[in-house]
Order: sequence, then C-alpha cells, then structure tokens
Amino acid sequence: MNENSPRVLYISSWYPNRVRPLLGIFVKRHAAAVAEKCKVSAMYVCSDEQEGIEESTEEGIYTIRVYYRRVKSSIPLVSWLMKLVRYNAAWNKAITIYEQKQGKPDIINANVILPSSIIALKLKKRWKVPYIITEHWTGYFPEDGRYKGILIKSLSRRVVKHASAMVTVSNSLKIRMQQLGLTNTYYVIPNVVDTAMFNLSVDKQPDTFFRFIHVSGLDEAQKNVSGTIRAFAEVHKLFPATTLTIIGDGEAKPDLVRLVSKLELQDSVEFTGQKTGTDLVHLFQNAGAFVLFSNYENLPCVMLEALCCGLPVVATKVGDIAEFINESNGMLVQPHDEKQLGSAMIEMIKNKAKYNVAEIRKAVAGKVNDDAVSKQFLEVYNSVLKK
Repeated sequence: MNENSPRVLYISSWYPNRVRPLLGIFVKRHAAAVAEKCKVSAMYVCSDEQEGIEESTEEGIYTIRVYYRRVKSSIPLVSWLMKLVRYNAAWNKAITIYEQKQGKPDIINANVILPSSIIALKLKKRWKVPYIITEHWTGYFPEDGRYKGILIKSLSRRVVKHASAMVTVSNSLKIRMQQLGLTNTYYVIPNVVDTAMFNLSVDKQPDTFFRFIHVSGLDEAQKNVSGTIRAFAEVHKLFPATTLTIIGDGEAKPDLVRLVSKLELQDSVEFTGQKTGTDLVHLFQNAGAFVLFSNYENLPCVMLEALCCGLPVVATKVGDIAEFINESNGMLVQPHDEKQLGSAMIEMIKNKAKYNVAEIRKAVAGKVNDDAVSKQFLEVYNSVLKK
C-alpha cells in the first residue's frame, strides 16, 4: 500500500453483523479489496436485543459496530421516533470512537443510499471531506417497486446531489437510477469475488448424475425458485439421472419444499440451507451447471462465483447477466418462460462436454478479483480528491 493512498471510511446501510452475519457481505468484500490499496475503516449501526460496541480489524479493515436496543413499541409513530433517536445516538457513538482512533478520513464511501448516505452527508459537513455512494439495491427496478414515496425519493435525490460520484454494481442499475432523476457522475464497478477461494476443483469426482445448482435467499418475487423447480421436473422426466441442489434459506422455503413433494421430486431435489465459503465452493465444483431463473437482477455475485469455479450458467436475460453469459459459458432465457428454461437445461445436459471450465473461469476472474475491483475504486477516489 502506498503511504499516500487515501484513507477511506466505509459506512453502509447493510453490513455483516452479529444479528445477520451475511447482510451486505458484498459491501465488506468491496471494502476488503480496497484495503489492499488504501487504509480502510468501516462503521455500521444496527438494532439488537442488547446494546453493545464492537471494535475489530477484519481483513485489513478497522471496524466499529454499534448496536442499539431494539424498539418494541406497538404504536407506529412512537416506534419510529424512538428508533430514530436510538439510531442517531448509536451513530454518534461510532463517530466519536472513529475520531478518537482515526481522526478523519480523506473520503467516505457510503453503501446503499438510505439511510447510510444521510450520515455521509452529515459527516461531509462536519469533516469537510467528500463522499461517494456505491449502490447495490434492486428496489429501483420497476419489477421490484420498493423505490417509492415522497420521503424516500426526496432524501435520495438530496444525498445523490451532494455526493461527489455514484458507483453502481451494474450498468442496468446505473441506467435505471439516471432515468429516475438521480443525476451524478456514474461509474460501474462489479461485485468482487474471492477468486483464490472460488477456483477450479483439483480432485473433481466423475459425474454419476448431472447436478444443477441454485443459490439465493429464496425470494420468490425476484428469484422465481418455484419456476426453476417446475422446469426441472419436466427435465427430470426425460433425464432421470439429474438432481437439483437448492442452497439458501428464506420465507418461501416451506412452500418450495411442499412443491417438491407435490411433484414427487424428494429424491432428486435437495435443500441444503445456507452455505458459504469452502462449503459453497465444494458444491459449485461438483455441480454440472448453475441455474438462476430471476425475474430481475443487478449483477448477482453468486453467478460470478459459480463462473470462477468453471461452472456453466443457465440464467435469465435480466440486469447485467447478459454482459457475462454467452455461448462459451452458458445459456440465456427469458424471465417467466419455464418451457424455455427447461429446454436450456436439457441442452446443457446434452452438450456439457463443450464447456471448457478453465476458459469459463479465465474470462471472468480477471474482471472481478480483488486487484481489478480495487483499482477501479482507487481511480474513482483519486478523481474525486483531485477536484
């Protein structure tokens, strides 16, 4: 790291914590990549049953987490006001600790516009330092629809206006935000993948079954896991030596389990629950293809991880997926079209020998590894600081 590299403070609306260890894990991955080239700190505030303060250094990131007591009032207005008071008090604690230990940063990188960018704007005025915003949220897409309401829209426009730059993880998200009037100078920087971990298998076992694999939070509105199961059911009739592994947990899981039972696929569809790290890598390395039948997306990190493991992909043509998937590493289908998905899965089975796992990995790994992503962020930081 160059001693003249900027000191960067990450603040985020989502960040891994003791309540939800995987929340905003992609934000932490960005921060860890940047930490290879800059001095990086991170602050995060959230509610829990007990108050608390955590200080640690994680993957080169000096990290402060402040937990405030969860509000339990059943009266909406009272609950909102109490949460606001406790939330702001927690941020004041985090900021005080940071100032005592680190002074002030050269630049702030806020992640997910609301509410973190409100804190970034406050700190810009307090410290006289610029901030940029990195956005990951799918709520802007019409298929999602959560970007609504006068308050959300007015606050978003204000903090984007005062930001020195906007970063989005996909080009489609950039275009959508610009369409919504969130104007600024935009950069597109993808999610980062630990390419040392997500790598090719050195001892892949011979395939007895063709294994399809799906990874998500099982959000039906976005991921359409039930559509994947129904399409697989038709494929399984023609190719009984196929399995589908579904990784992840979510509210829809009981309904999905019932659907598998209704279709009499209990012996061919497996639900593993949440898997991360080397456990997830092992599952990728021993699968035949990754399936993502989403109705909308940015640029899904799990798809990039699958590609880095040399796994061909069947996915919908939404978000920025088409910028990474082509005939050399997979197939694209239209969202909601279960018949087309089933046909693509069959073609994947028939033509599995044509896919070169080393070439699949090579084509994506150089774009999403720590070095590539951190260089892009450093260029943005330096551009802002020169102004």
